[in-house]
Amino acid sequence: MSDVYARPRLAPGDRPATAMAVPLPDVPGAYRAWLVAAFLLGTIARDALDGPAPACGKPAGCLEALTHGETRVLYYLPTNLSAREIAGELYLSVNTVKTHQRHLYRKLGARSRTQAVEQARALGLLAPSARRPGVPPRPPRRKIRERIG
Repeated sequence: MSDVYARPRLAPGDRPATAMAVPLPDVPGAYRAWLVAAFLLGTIARDALDGPAPACGKPAGCLEALTHGETRVLYYLPTNLSAREIAGELYLSVNTVKTHQRHLYRKLGARSRTQAVEQARALGLLAPSARRPGVPPRPPRRKIRERIG
């Protein structure tokens, strides 16, 4: 890690009481370290949960890496938000969200949003559903208004 220091800017003629240098974080180095750690943790988790890495001869075994944008859109797929609403949440255009969805469907081997979510959960890309399998979802609660008078 390189030692980078920032010196406080002073008006001409001013002198600091104590001249202390403030070290700045090494952002590119920290980012690289974070990427390496994430890659290693992913590899360790894959090996611990699935055993050895699948051979690329199997179509289901070789999953293309998801881009950052596709990953961001993937997290919104289990919700009931439309592509327009997802675009609003992520500050993207609707066409960009639809393109990311199309690429996700292709990479996950899905033909629908529901299949993509199921496949992503099976691969560990999304957290498991909060619902128990075989139990239908509860209907939404309705607010009961009391009539006065």
